[in-house]
Parts: sequence; structure tokens; C-alpha cells
Amino acid sequence: HRLAACPDVAPPIFFNSGFMMLEPSAAVVEDMLSKMHVLPSYDDGDQGFLNSYFNQDWDRLAYTYNFMKSKTGNPEAYYWLLDHHWSSIYVFHMVGVKPWKCSSVRDCGGFPERVIPRLWALWWDFFLDMCAESPHLLCLPGTDSPPAEVEAQ
Repeated sequence: HRLAACPDVAPPIFFNSGFMMLEPSAAVVEDMLSKMHVLPSYDDGDQGFLNSYFNQDWDRLAYTYNFMKSKTGNPEAYYWLLDHHWSSIYVFHMVGVKPWKCSSVRDCGGFPERVIPRLWALWWDFFLDMCAESPHLLCLPGTDSPPAEVEAQ
């Protein structure tokens, strides 16, 4: 297959485009561009289009390669994975509200009842550590907000 991705949480027949591995191909890009306004997209976005384009021709990756910060599916299972299989989670997908658009102490109006607070705190811990250690980031001392360069991305 030319694509490997994690099944989406609902419905799992689709893949989530938050983390994918693609085989580079100029021919595929050209073909995709020619079909961009022809193929249906169930979400009017990239994920729907990509699922239409690749159909079911993709390799399934473990959910731990696209672990979402949202606990909408099964909160007990999410917390169990965090508590017992932390080292098997490779990618945290900050779906929806992004931490770099907010502050370290709040989810800035996202869906706080659905967000896993430990993942939010983990992102901020790593970010603030990078600020402290990297001469390339323009972080203000004592800030809990991302620098302008990060916000613009």
C-alpha cells in the first residue's frame, strides 16, 4: 500500500489524517490534484478527500501512533492506556483546539470535559522545557504562552 494510517475513532472504516505515512509519488500528487474537485469528501476537508481517494487501500497502524487528546470515545480505555502503556504511545494528536493557541492552564474554550488534562499538561511541559533549553525559540521569560513564531504556524 502507498499509505499507512490509524483508523479513526468513529467510524473506524476511515483513517484519521492526523498522522499518516505516505510513499512519495509525483504521479499520485498529480492524480490527487486532478480529482480534488471530483471525489466526495464526507467532512469537506482533507481527511474526507483522502479517504475517498485511497478508499480502503491503506495499511492500518496501531492507535498508539495517533493517540488523540480527546476522550470522546472511551475515557476509561484512554486513561488505562496512559496509566499502563504510556511507553507504547508514540504520537499524541492534539485534535481540535491546539495548545499553542491557548495557555498552559486552560483549554481556551475547547471542550474541557473531553480533553485529557494530562496530555494538555504534557504538551506544555515539553514546550516550556524547549523554551528554556533552545536558543532558537524566542520565548519570553516566565511566559506560559507560545512565542509569536509558533502561534503563526
